[in-house]
Amino acid sequence: MLNKKGFTIIELLVVLAIVGIIITLAVSSMANTIPHLRLNDSVGELVSRINLARSAAIARNKTYVISFNKLENTYNIFMDDNENWQRDDDEDTITDRQMTKGVSIVKVSFSFGTTAFGYDGSGLPLKNRIGSVCLKNDKDEYHKISVSWNGRAKVYKNVKKKECE
Repeated sequence: MLNKKGFTIIELLVVLAIVGIIITLAVSSMANTIPHLRLNDSVGELVSRINLARSAAIARNKTYVISFNKLENTYNIFMDDNENWQRDDDEDTITDRQMTKGVSIVKVSFSFGTTAFGYDGSGLPLKNRIGSVCLKNDKDEYHKISVSWNGRAKVYKNVKKKECE
C-alpha cells in the first residue's frame, strides 16, 4: 500500500496559478489607485496651506500671497509687506512647494487674469482677487480649488476636463 502524504505537482501548480492571478489583480488595482491618492493628497495639502496663509494673515494682521507657477509646477506662499505681489528677500515665506510627482497645475485663474491671490489682515481676499486653480494627475482626473469672496477655499473633485482648460 502506498502511503500518500503531501501534495501532487498538479495541486501545487493550480495553487501557484491562483496566487499569481490574485497578485496580478492587486498590482493592477494599485497602479490605478496611486495617481488618485496623489491627487487627493496634493489638493488636501494645498488647501491646508491656503488656510494656513489665511490664518497667518489674520493672526499677524499682515498681507499674505499665494502665487502659482504652471511652467515650474510650483506654488509659494509669502508675507507681502509692500503688497507688490512679488516675494522680496526680506519677506517671510510660509512655503515654496513643488507639486507631487504625477500631479500638475493645469489652470490658474484669479481676478484680473493673475496667477496669484492673497489675504489681507481680516482674512478676506486681497484686492478682491478670487478664482480657482485646477490640478490633474497622470490618469487625467481633475480637481478644482476655488477661493470665494469670503476667502474660503472649496474643493471640487472629479471636475470635467473642460472646466480646467
